[in-house]
Amino acid sequence: MYNEKLIHLFPMANETLPKQFIFNEKLDTEYLFSLYADDYGYIEEVLFTTLQHFDQDFDSIQLAFESENIADLRKAVHKIKPTFGFTGLLNTQLICKDFEDKCSAVASVEDLTNEYKHIRNTLIEVKGIIESEHKRLKEFNSNPL
Repeated sequence: MYNEKLIHLFPMANETLPKQFIFNEKLDTEYLFSLYADDYGYIEEVLFTTLQHFDQDFDSIQLAFESENIADLRKAVHKIKPTFGFTGLLNTQLICKDFEDKCSAVASVEDLTNEYKHIRNTLIEVKGIIESEHKRLKEFNSNPL
């Protein structure tokens, strides 16, 4: 009788709630859901596509820095920057924007050495996060309830 009253008072308690994935704290979950709602399959696809292009984009950044070509360095960072918006890594997107702006304001690559080390390390770190989140999300999506 007690359980019947609870079910009557809280009818949703008897229904199955949708699965919820808990993203890494570095990803802005609210922003991701504003883009993709709770379409975890599509988010998995976005992360996969990001990983497919990441190494080539990262290599372009490194090559431009090593060849001391500020224009190409700025373009390479500009190209990878939106990736982090699509993946919810808004802080990384901001770091790219700041670096891109600095590329436009300096006379030589040497003036960017510290900033380059920071962005390079950040990109290495976020690649690991994207890989981990993709793996976890793929597993999550393959397990119904």
